[in-house]
Amino acid sequence: MESSKVIKFLIEIAPVISAIMPLIVILLTGWWVNKRLENMKSRLQLDHSIIGKRAEIYAEIQDDLNNIYSYIKRVGKWKELTPTKILESKRLVDQKFNTTKPYWSENTMNQYEEFMKVCFKTFRGHGKDAGIRASIERYKSLENWNALFNDSFVGGYDEDSLNNINKKLMKALSKDFGIV
Repeated sequence: MESSKVIKFLIEIAPVISAIMPLIVILLTGWWVNKRLENMKSRLQLDHSIIGKRAEIYAEIQDDLNNIYSYIKRVGKWKELTPTKILESKRLVDQKFNTTKPYWSENTMNQYEEFMKVCFKTFRGHGKDAGIRASIERYKSLENWNALFNDSFVGGYDEDSLNNINKKLMKALSKDFGIV
């Protein structure tokens, strides 16, 4: 007899349960969707902050990075620059990239390091600056040339490699800015 009372009770409350169940499902689904949207909003705000910081960093180094490329490729205002200025630009850009690594993707850092390898020969000995990978003969006729610049060059210029790595670096930076 006990089981018949339970069955009778369940039959009596079944309409109530069937009426409440969709509401419970809707509430739980709404809570879950809201939670997901809050997480997405937080992530978008973080992404926006990171992209803003990347833009700030890039604004600080874009001219020096362009000076390096322009001087070695011999385009733009390269005639106004000197090896001293190019090596100073390298130091500034290296410092900024290395101190802000957490803001950049692994790909951007790899492309940057490869760009610098194409442009410079480093670790030339104790107390020696990096050497600019360019043919010294192409610079000696400049009005601002100084014989002290002779040791700033190491040769090994490869225009195709320079163009290729510059393109890869710009593409990686664009991707980090959310452009590509």
